[in-house]
Amino acid sequence: MTVTRRNFLGSALALAALGARAHAQELTADGFIELRAQRVTLGLLEGGAGSTQAWLLGRGPGPAVIRARQGQPLKLRFINDLDREIWLHFFGVRGPAELMTINVPPGADHAVDCVFTPPDAGTFWIAPMSDQSRLRDMGLNAVLVVEEAVPLQGVSDLVLVLDDWKLADDGAVEGNFGDVEAMVGEGRLGNWFTVNNRFRPKLELAKDSYTRLRILNAANVRTMFLLFKGQDPLLIARDGQPVMPATLHGKALSLAPGERADLLVSASEGDITLALDLFEDVAEIGYLTAPKGSTRPPAMPENFALPPNPVSPLAAAAAMRSVALTLEGGIKGGLTAATLNGQERDLRTLLENGKGWAMNGVAGPAAEPLFAVKKGETIRLDIRNATAFAQPLHIHGHVWQVVGEDPSAPFQDTVVVPGGETVSLAFTADNAGLWALHSLVAERADGGLIGTFTVAE
Repeated sequence: MTVTRRNFLGSALALAALGARAHAQELTADGFIELRAQRVTLGLLEGGAGSTQAWLLGRGPGPAVIRARQGQPLKLRFINDLDREIWLHFFGVRGPAELMTINVPPGADHAVDCVFTPPDAGTFWIAPMSDQSRLRDMGLNAVLVVEEAVPLQGVSDLVLVLDDWKLADDGAVEGNFGDVEAMVGEGRLGNWFTVNNRFRPKLELAKDSYTRLRILNAANVRTMFLLFKGQDPLLIARDGQPVMPATLHGKALSLAPGERADLLVSASEGDITLALDLFEDVAEIGYLTAPKGSTRPPAMPENFALPPNPVSPLAAAAAMRSVALTLEGGIKGGLTAATLNGQERDLRTLLENGKGWAMNGVAGPAAEPLFAVKKGETIRLDIRNATAFAQPLHIHGHVWQVVGEDPSAPFQDTVVVPGGETVSLAFTADNAGLWALHSLVAERADGGLIGTFTVAE
């Protein structure tokens, strides 16, 4: 049965007292949630076969999921059992600058504590900011679920992490990391799809309540065009920010790398087959099953929407300060030279140093930021994509809105800028500190498509 907005939303469910399914989390003696980067063997092939040596932020085999409450302190402790340091970032979280990107050296005696209060409710993720191609492809990420200050009653959560792994026939990760052709080209495209680190899993929907699907695309480069066969879900949030609820009308949900989406479904409407539209083919990647005897949950009000997060409004267009950014690099991307580590380098030298992309003529983070702003300013970024590829761009510590769209259009932390086009994005710089802008294609961020900006008090 296809669910229309009217028969899905009805008239009774309220945003009221705690009603979400309880989620127990193990805490240390001093009240921290511990996240440990460690080696885990996964069976990613059909039927759980294969022996994939992965690096996870948790014991596995599924993804690490951290649960917090909007407006309440979150206490995390990171321990690195790998043989290399890792830099981790809270993607989409508008927390304090000194904590949103952290360095975790190897060794249990170098544990890093991170305590802050999430200002926004929504679905976010924690993932590497250095050596992204390797660490992300090895599975090193965690989902951060920040539940609303007043939770949805009668709604249960189901986290779905989509990924495509680049595997050999025996399930081992193909280790050609640092490949220059992949870096300047499409990126490290996987050949094996998983949901929650499993091949075509069967996951159960909540029996007597709505299920809120919290979906993350954790792939290095692949944009996932996700189909829901059997139901027409209600989209309620993207990138952790509420949107005007709307059904998909049978169309694919597009998620660039790092993007998230929240949708509501009901087991009373039957099973769901998750599939990817690959254009030349459709691949089934997982199944959401309805328990026997599932009953229709109470209807939802016609005007249902998630409560807005405390995002600072944009100034009037005439009061915005314009900043121009040009993206260059990659195959047929026009890059002949760029500044690297403070010195002008030709393309050959850049490639020898693993760089092939630049923002405003600078490959990778530089000593000086791309631009500096004062807290409270509204910035209009006019981003010209001179490359041959669509670029999913992510902003740290803030959310932005595409200029020229409806003023009520949702804020997001990632926007895809088509190849050869210019897109203008506006945000109010309300979070002081040093922040980054970068491609969410792992190989391009490693290859120089990343820059910084500062927000001064």
